[in-house]
Amino acid sequence: MKEHDVIVVGGGPAGVSAAKAAAAGNVDVLLLEKYPTIMANKPCGEAVSKETLATAGVKPSPRIVMHEAYALVYSPSLIEVKIPQIGYNINKSLFIQEIAAQAAEYGADIHVREEVSAVVRQDSKYVVKTSRETYQTKVVIGADGYNSIVARSLGVSERPEPIPTVQYIMANCKLKHPDAVRFYLGNRLAPGGYAWIFPRSEKLAEVGIGVRGGVAKEYLDAFVRKFSDELASARIIDYRGAPVPIGGAISESVFDGAMLVGDAAGHVIPLTGAGIHSSVAAGLAAGRVAADAVKEGDTSKQRLSQFYKLYENWLSRINRSLKAMRAVEKLSDEELDTLARIFQADDILDLANGLDLGRVARKLLSHPVLAVKLARQLL
Repeated sequence: MKEHDVIVVGGGPAGVSAAKAAAAGNVDVLLLEKYPTIMANKPCGEAVSKETLATAGVKPSPRIVMHEAYALVYSPSLIEVKIPQIGYNINKSLFIQEIAAQAAEYGADIHVREEVSAVVRQDSKYVVKTSRETYQTKVVIGADGYNSIVARSLGVSERPEPIPTVQYIMANCKLKHPDAVRFYLGNRLAPGGYAWIFPRSEKLAEVGIGVRGGVAKEYLDAFVRKFSDELASARIIDYRGAPVPIGGAISESVFDGAMLVGDAAGHVIPLTGAGIHSSVAAGLAAGRVAADAVKEGDTSKQRLSQFYKLYENWLSRINRSLKAMRAVEKLSDEELDTLARIFQADDILDLANGLDLGRVARKLLSHPVLAVKLARQLL
């Protein structure tokens, strides 16, 4: 039986980051990915903040950053709020592959097309069974998505509330805002979620939607029809769907000799469904803790719980964003329009990302309806 100090399951942003951090800690690391390629297999609006690349240790090279972009947020009546802060539209596959290359440079072994079937605790170690081999490891890190086999093998039944998402990549678009990522809110347009148009170029765009309580593809097709002036001549060249965990982080993601990160642990900002930055940060924290624990000869739950301290700021943001989401999801379309008239860019960023909710709430306290339905909930 082949043995490794740390085995990471899953080659998404969390997994490659965990492998990189663990390997940088000078321990023997194996990354297992079930798909034939390390790439962005889950549909995703590929817009990130500049800080995301800084956290990941990835340079904003032209091959990874397709272009810079600002943001436009639209209420149900198409009241526009501009967020001038500049972020990046990235090629997520190349972004993940760059982190994987860094992990390999540190000495991590990477196996693609090798699916994990079971993870079994045996004495003080884990046996990891795959479609090709059986391995033994001191620490296993489950970064294998919402339907994590590692989580199931550990007996974890808790999973955050998912939102079904569907995304098209559409070619031959006639985009009015080729330098802006656009978000559209509304209970009739996208109940319990939002729709988006993220440009890749002037003629190529990611067009997607997340909804709760409805069929996502039906709402997406209606959204495409709504913007027929930009999308009528466009053709779908990529069509994918996946659940995104927006119910907050699970209560326990650290165990004796094991950790869960990324979608497997609900490390997603609930109100936006954004998970690239938070997953990279989770993977880096988990990999660092795992390497230190292996070198110290203590891979107990207590030792690995150092992860919670390293990831504390993100867990707080996720919790605050969940609180904001629970309040916002109760608003009517008319109340969302009112918010758009009141809010400025910083208000939207703080609310969506779980940052300074108190400041946002105090701004709304003077409004008779929003004070009750939103401000008091945030406070």
